[in-house]
Amino acid sequence: SSLNRKQSRRRDDKLLPPLLSPLSDGPPRKRMCDSSSSLSQEGGAAAMLPCSTSSSSSSSSSHRHRRGEGKTSSNARNGSEVDTHNEKPSGDGYHTNGPPDSEVWSEPRRPKLSFSDTVHSADYYMQEAKRLKHKADALMDKFGKAVNYADGALSFIDCGNAMERDPLEAKSPYTMYSETVELIRYAMRLKNFASHSATVAEKKLAVLCNRCLSLLYLRMFHLKKDHAVKYSRSLMEYFKNSAKSSHQAPSPWRTNGKVNGTPSPLSLSPSPASSIGGGAGGGSGGAPGSSGSVAIPQRIHHMAASHVNITNNILRSYEHWETADRLASDSQEFFQELDSAREPLSQQSSMTELVRYIRQGLHWLRLEAHLL
Repeated sequence: SSLNRKQSRRRDDKLLPPLLSPLSDGPPRKRMCDSSSSLSQEGGAAAMLPCSTSSSSSSSSSHRHRRGEGKTSSNARNGSEVDTHNEKPSGDGYHTNGPPDSEVWSEPRRPKLSFSDTVHSADYYMQEAKRLKHKADALMDKFGKAVNYADGALSFIDCGNAMERDPLEAKSPYTMYSETVELIRYAMRLKNFASHSATVAEKKLAVLCNRCLSLLYLRMFHLKKDHAVKYSRSLMEYFKNSAKSSHQAPSPWRTNGKVNGTPSPLSLSPSPASSIGGGAGGGSGGAPGSSGSVAIPQRIHHMAASHVNITNNILRSYEHWETADRLASDSQEFFQELDSAREPLSQQSSMTELVRYIRQGLHWLRLEAHLL
């Protein structure tokens, strides 16, 4: 019987787990947290819970973590808590070292407009431009008013572009572009959008308007370039002949080698005006008046004025382009993303490329200002 009791005790010992010391880290304790640690390796709040938590609470907390995934990210990988909605990728024009110029954007990219390649008539674009202009007229907010005027100006540019394609149009595209320039300048006079006190959004609008003006002035020059070349040749020929005749003719200030009076400072200037005066005095019978004015043929005066008006478009184009460059430095992230969404503007861009670029920028400004 004692032998039987010993054998049954040995069987019971085999069935029972070994006794553990209270000070030892036993395998069962390790196994208890294996499941919770394996579930929490993805990096949730359960990763910071102690291993003494029961398996039911661990599974429920990990279940809650999976349900709330996307709202709270792990601090196990980075060592800090990160909001995934505010986290932006380092690429695609975003700067992770500092906040963007606008706080309203939480999406990785701003929405991109899609444009149709369908070509419409000049009248179609004219009606669209008038609709946008009337919409701007009805607004009270100056910023929203200027944005809609600028958008209407883009449709006027489309209208002028259609006139260039159809030579049978009654109105000149040069005139259309010139009137569009006046509309944009009027929109910019509603408020000083380029001043130091202007908001970031207002400066962005000023950049877009200055880009428009720059390329419009340049396009206006190209439309009249042939006229400018002809005027330049005629004027240079006139100045050359005037210089020759002024050397051959006697000086109006000397008679028989004696000085009649003190010459005007204007008569000593080597400017084209003095050449014209010399030519007019020698060739056409004109003479300097007491106020220093000279007489030139009316044809030459008209030609010189037209030449100045045409070539001045180049100076204005570069002036507005440089102004846009200066103002864009305050919103580099915005315009870098705009360049990636559309082809970057250059002074060789077409009118179609200009319209799409500016319209995309205006759409983003409307979204930022909640104007849609």
